[in-house]
Amino acid sequence: MMKTEITYSHDFPLYRSRVFLVGIGGIGMSGLAQLLCWMGYLVAGSDRGLDEPARAHLYDQLRAQGIRLYPQDGSGLREFPAEALVVSTAIEPDNADLAAAPGVPVFHRAFALARVCEYITRTSHAPLIGVAGSCGKTSVAGWIASALRALGQPIVLIDGGYTLDFETREYPGNFHGDASPHFIVAEIDESDRSIREFRPDYSVVLNVGHDHYGMDELREVFRDFLARAKSAAFYPESEPTLAPTNGVTAIPFSADAPGYAVDAHGIRFDIYPDIPVRSTQVGRYSAVNGAVVYQVLKRLFSMKHPQVLAEAMEAFRGVRQRFEVMSAPDAKVAVVNDFAHNPEKLAAAIGAARERYGSPLAMAWQPHGFKALGDQRGTLQEALAKVLQADDQFLMLPVYYAGGTTSGTPTSVEVAAQYAAAGLPVAAVADRAEAEARFRAMPNAKAWLVLGARDASLRTWTHELAKTTDRHA
Repeated sequence: MMKTEITYSHDFPLYRSRVFLVGIGGIGMSGLAQLLCWMGYLVAGSDRGLDEPARAHLYDQLRAQGIRLYPQDGSGLREFPAEALVVSTAIEPDNADLAAAPGVPVFHRAFALARVCEYITRTSHAPLIGVAGSCGKTSVAGWIASALRALGQPIVLIDGGYTLDFETREYPGNFHGDASPHFIVAEIDESDRSIREFRPDYSVVLNVGHDHYGMDELREVFRDFLARAKSAAFYPESEPTLAPTNGVTAIPFSADAPGYAVDAHGIRFDIYPDIPVRSTQVGRYSAVNGAVVYQVLKRLFSMKHPQVLAEAMEAFRGVRQRFEVMSAPDAKVAVVNDFAHNPEKLAAAIGAARERYGSPLAMAWQPHGFKALGDQRGTLQEALAKVLQADDQFLMLPVYYAGGTTSGTPTSVEVAAQYAAAGLPVAAVADRAEAEARFRAMPNAKAWLVLGARDASLRTWTHELAKTTDRHA
């Protein structure tokens, strides 16, 4: 009889045991795998996409760290006798690996990560800085970690993207571990409500946006997260109801970006009167992210001069797939890859591209799931109506399907038709070849944007597009 749900255990082994991660190729799972390996666990894992060329480099890096990889067919558990299984919400109850190890305790990824972070804090006295929010949490977590390292602080980072400052030959950048860390920085995901497992010392919620479920429930989830902070909670002043009322120190931050300006190398913004930060990041939203980073640093290092903190912040080089420019500096058209997948992130990426390159823009977006597209359908139309111009081209690729149970609706064709009927320059395309052909039929486009989450091959495709763009004479 097929299982209808997974039974989770709640006693994750905090010693050097054998842990098997089902779906190890995911950004969160691969980060946790590296953390466990760094701590001395024996680590193995499986993935449905083990043969995907777009993830080959990641898998090679995991193997180089000593992590064993297997196809997701149960064979790994027969060869690697695990003492604990870790799964994400994407894993179904009838998964072959779960069936191959019926007596092994199963743990949700977030629960395992939270328990391990608590253990590191308890043994090294390193406080946990947890970064949450609908948009920007990957960049802010990476930025805080980068600034801490620039200030000479050993850190542990578990991020939801590949931070350039922490990429090495063996490490992809979503994990970094120093000996005897002074701080732990972790991106905390709210999409499956597993954020409830975490109780950081410092909790950050960047914003509240339309993505995975209703706004009222999302605010409740974020409010509870902030209230569990042990030392301080940072929240947007535009969301006053998020402020903890249980005695936790509440620190609001503004969405303003004083002194914001764009230059040839990125942006600048002021964190203090007459003290600017110059960054290679793009867009006003990055300046807002930077202002939050400064608030956290100021709380941690109240005796340091703001100029010292500003210089530490300038070390941050960004995160892959967060407005990652792949074209040559002298290309006739800029080619950019961005992880944008909800209305706020899509609007931010489009706005940043227009600010940097001008108009018109050609964009191809791959929705990252049928449910997500359905949930965002109305708010996305409103967001696109504000940022698209008549001579732009916004193309919707077929919805990305990663496996599992799905309704198969709505389709990109249905949603694109709705938006086009409302007068927006939106159209559905059958595949990437058609999208590329439409890009090339738009010779006056200032930039090509490839947008979307989860599917690692989007970045590979963007890279291929960038290689074929002409350069200025």
